[in-house]
Amino acid sequence: MPTFDCPSCRTEMDTGFLIDKGDYQVPSQQEWVEGAADKSFWTGLKLEGRVKVPVLTYRCPRCGLLQSYAPDA
Repeated sequence: MPTFDCPSCRTEMDTGFLIDKGDYQVPSQQEWVEGAADKSFWTGLKLEGRVKVPVLTYRCPRCGLLQSYAPDA
């Protein structure tokens, strides 16, 4: 996994991820989805057949800056 330095204070950033809470407050990892959001009456958004990539987020332990990336698997 690559490492990144904070663009603000040049400190090495910590690797992590952000969570979303869906049905019944069950935590899951955020994902990037290709294309524009297309609403669905039954499921909230239409996601079938779209590319989905987990989002990694880096946090600077010094200033708290967050940077998120969706690298290819």
